[in-house]
Amino acid sequence: MSEILITPAAENDLVSIWAYIARDNRDAADRVYAAIRETLEALAAMPAMGTVYQVKRPRLKGIRFFPVKQFRNYLVYYRETAQGIEIIRVLHAHMNIGKRLS
Repeated sequence: MSEILITPAAENDLVSIWAYIARDNRDAADRVYAAIRETLEALAAMPAMGTVYQVKRPRLKGIRFFPVKQFRNYLVYYRETAQGIEIIRVLHAHMNIGKRLS
């Protein structure tokens, strides 16, 4: 099985997403979190299925993104590693992505 490494920023994203949704509906927050986890596992199994994020900054080269299953407004930004994938961020599509990845 491929390794899924979650950066501290991505871990913070997951907690923030769950907490934001849970304010109104804990069950919905749990469903979104479960869908994110399923998406991460699918990406670990097939890392090339994400779209390459076009960027000029050298340190961000190789980052891909992929929408969360059933919740396509959330995007997983990740990088393939020798052992699996590194989750860089999990962000809502309407956020300023460039600013948050820098």
